[in-house]
Amino acid sequence: MGITSTAEQKLDARIRPDITVMRSVTSYPRRNRPALAVLPGGLESGQATASSDPGVVASRAAAAASCAPVRLTRRGRIVLAVVAVMLVAIVAALVWLAVAGRAQAADRVGSGRLVNHEMLRVVVRPGDTMWDIAVRADPGADPRAVIQQIIDDNGLTGTAILAGQVLWVPRV
Repeated sequence: MGITSTAEQKLDARIRPDITVMRSVTSYPRRNRPALAVLPGGLESGQATASSDPGVVASRAAAAASCAPVRLTRRGRIVLAVVAVMLVAIVAALVWLAVAGRAQAADRVGSGRLVNHEMLRVVVRPGDTMWDIAVRADPGADPRAVIQQIIDDNGLTGTAILAGQVLWVPRV
């Protein structure tokens, strides 16, 4: 407290009641804030306005913060949108891989033959051609039809074969 003159004391005595009345009438101290009694854990009528216990103050602040609506900035909305798009893309990719993997596995089966019962495993020897293998597999059939069946059953793209390659050929 500083030293005040008598003129200042008279002015203060005359103005202070007006300031108190103005503060009670206007909402200046509580601008854009709900009354404390409205908030969870807020002050009830008859309670002190300031608490000296830090735990009470912290719990009231946490209660007030938990009731406040979440407000996203433009940057936050963009981040959420990007994350949502990435999640949708990942799910779509996983579904596509699952469907494509099944289709590819189904394509490798061939013409519905059972490998163990109707097919014979042949290892290509040096100098062998697809024609030689087809003639050995089914001597009484047209080699061109047998070659096409070998290509289909093994998932080959053409008639080129290598020594040591394993082929499944139809059993006679």
